[in-house]
Amino acid sequence: MPYPFMLRTVFAKTIRDQRRALLWWSLGFVGTVLLYSAFWPTIRENASQFNDYIAKLPEAVRNLIGGDYGTAQGYVQAEMFSLLLPVLLLVYAIGAGARAIAGEEESGTLDLLLSTPIRRSRVLLDKLWAMVGASLMLATLAWVSIVAIGRPFGLTVGLVNLAAAAVNLLLLGVVFGSIALAVGSTTGTKAMAIGVTSGLALVTFIVRTLAPSVPAIKPLRLLSPFFYYADHKPFSNGFNGGDVAVLSGIAVVAALVALVAFDRRDLAA
Repeated sequence: MPYPFMLRTVFAKTIRDQRRALLWWSLGFVGTVLLYSAFWPTIRENASQFNDYIAKLPEAVRNLIGGDYGTAQGYVQAEMFSLLLPVLLLVYAIGAGARAIAGEEESGTLDLLLSTPIRRSRVLLDKLWAMVGASLMLATLAWVSIVAIGRPFGLTVGLVNLAAAAVNLLLLGVVFGSIALAVGSTTGTKAMAIGVTSGLALVTFIVRTLAPSVPAIKPLRLLSPFFYYADHKPFSNGFNGGDVAVLSGIAVVAALVALVAFDRRDLAA
């Protein structure tokens, strides 16, 4: 079997093994967009009541919602991109990152994979790219679904700003997926990778949400990936190079940690 073909099979096999799960994830994303798009005409007719209600909520909750129900882009931001789509993508990416190495190790298939003439670094990178590629597919599907499904319901938003929000969504998922990969590559335990990364996501989300109304933790908001995901308002301002750079940088650092840890760890221990 030629060596280049063997390299390709790690990436391809990972995607192939996930094909059924990705089909259901895709249907979940499309179904979510369809559900919220169908509600938009009713929301639009009663936007002033929704906005009055939101104005009475605590500041932390308003920061979480972060959208004006009187506009299509505000509704998409509040109902889809503030919480629901990030949660969906993070659940997928964290699970994929945790399974990439730790899952294979726990199932006993990693030894078989590493018995081939493929370097550990190549195995890990192919697993990483499979997670990134699947996350890209889901984020792109969210963008396409909002454009295609939203239009018949009158839910139309700027394509460029929607793309900026989708890119930030993708990068947020890749950040936590890469962290899960790093934890799994270091510990060899899938549950540890999922637990640690999910806990980190929850803590950083709470910090970003509460920071504007709690002066003591306001400086910590800069440590939260969610700050770079949402605070510069891609739906209003489009792409922000600084946000893209920071989120990409965190993902690269996590991937490098995973690479070094996996390459040096004694798998027989």
